[in-house]
Amino acid sequence: MIMAATIFLGMTGMASLSMAMEKHHEQIWGNTRLTVQRAWAMRAAGWLMLLAAAALAVRMQGATMGLTLWVMEVSLASVCVGLLLSYAPRSLPWLAVGGLLAAWLAA
Repeated sequence: MIMAATIFLGMTGMASLSMAMEKHHEQIWGNTRLTVQRAWAMRAAGWLMLLAAAALAVRMQGATMGLTLWVMEVSLASVCVGLLLSYAPRSLPWLAVGGLLAAWLAA
């Protein structure tokens, strides 16, 4: 179950990092402008989620295998977020909220 939590945290972190980019923010939210404060908050939340996923993976598998597992999971999460940005960008915030709830339930 911890492995599922790290995947969901990775997806939420990658979604948050992508929403902090001007181009993707406009795709998702429409005409609203990305403020500097919102961009920094989304970046901080994204990196916090990725670090939490790394900490969970290291705690569960040890340093070597945990970090390897984390890199693979973050790669999978980035592909999923990229595909979602291509085909259904407005559903990305729902993925982020759902991923955070699923990670909480899985841990």
